[in-house]
Amino acid sequence: MLTPAEQRALEHIDEDLLVRWTQELVRFDTVPRPGREHVETEAARWIEARCKEMGLETHFQWAAPGRPNVIAILPGSEGGRRLMFEGHTDVVTEGDSDAWTYDPFGGEIVDGRIYGRGACDMKGGLAAAMIAIKALVDAGIRLKGDILLGALADEEGLMLGVKDFVRRGWAKDVSAAIICEPEDNRLCIAQKGVMWVNVTVKGKMAHGAMPYTGVNPITYMARFLAAVHEMEHAYEEQYGRHEFLGVPSLSPTRVHAPLQEHGTNNVIPDTCRATLDIRLIPGQDPDTVLEGLRGLAEDLAREDDRLRFEFDVIDARPPTDTPRDEPIVQALVSATRDALGREPEYGGVPGTTDGTILFTQAGVPIVTCGPGNTYIPHHVDEYVDIEQLVEAARIYTVAAIRYLIPDT
Repeated sequence: MLTPAEQRALEHIDEDLLVRWTQELVRFDTVPRPGREHVETEAARWIEARCKEMGLETHFQWAAPGRPNVIAILPGSEGGRRLMFEGHTDVVTEGDSDAWTYDPFGGEIVDGRIYGRGACDMKGGLAAAMIAIKALVDAGIRLKGDILLGALADEEGLMLGVKDFVRRGWAKDVSAAIICEPEDNRLCIAQKGVMWVNVTVKGKMAHGAMPYTGVNPITYMARFLAAVHEMEHAYEEQYGRHEFLGVPSLSPTRVHAPLQEHGTNNVIPDTCRATLDIRLIPGQDPDTVLEGLRGLAEDLAREDDRLRFEFDVIDARPPTDTPRDEPIVQALVSATRDALGREPEYGGVPGTTDGTILFTQAGVPIVTCGPGNTYIPHHVDEYVDIEQLVEAARIYTVAAIRYLIPDT
């Protein structure tokens, strides 16, 4: 049941402003492009300005050259918990603009949806968090703890924004985080981890008519990838199927040989490289998986002392699993029931988010919960339903009160 303070805060949610802010954010082209130095800067400055207008304490910091983070704080009255609303300002490429029905950076409204790149992933979620904070400010709600809004850079890349956020020490004061990614406003309490690995096999170049005079790295790479496929099945048997995330996977996504040229039909190259996209479920550890891959390579390398395997880990992010009894989970559960009048639906995130870094590197309990169809991000004609935007703002508003004034 909603308290009078919660009801008052909900009445201060400005739905029209929520739509307009989402549109304005979508209209910023924040796609990283070759030669483009300032990807998110204009959008980040816009967010900073809106937060200053609310009276929040703001910090504008460079996570990397041209890649800014915006951190805004609504201080509580008693310095208790600190709740973070987290989102990112970069988006993936729109691809072929002619394939879109609507301008990918137009923010057009059609049949109750806002269309555009990033509308779903995840500028709508950022706008909903900002509007929720504004409702709390406008309603004069005195929280016992702080709210921190993090609009971070480069989530779609190497997550430079959240890594800088942690490195600067911001995360040590965060008690819990709501990751505002598009999950149909479900409470996603688990995320798959990811490890990207380049595997290079070095053999010996030879004439295609006399392959026995060399060592064909393509042959050994094929055998290695077949062994990786068997390892995937073994992991399915070992770790089983996660309630929300399914099974782990080890997927080759690129294979290339030779590396420096196109090659010719009658030349065995000296090098072959493959990229593995490895998805992990709770219970798995990236280092253990890497050790298993090295073991497969060592078995093959024993066959010829001219053969070499090299491994380069591009990035590794462990899986996350937040217990259902965490206070932030329970705050979102009760907020969903009372603000929306329905039972919450739990789920899991098949990919990774900035929350992965907060959870694994800083120990911050996270829940991924945001507006937008889970399956729409990165698609042509990306959109967010306005109804879900409003729902998210309502959930965020009540959850913040219940987490930061726990006796309400």
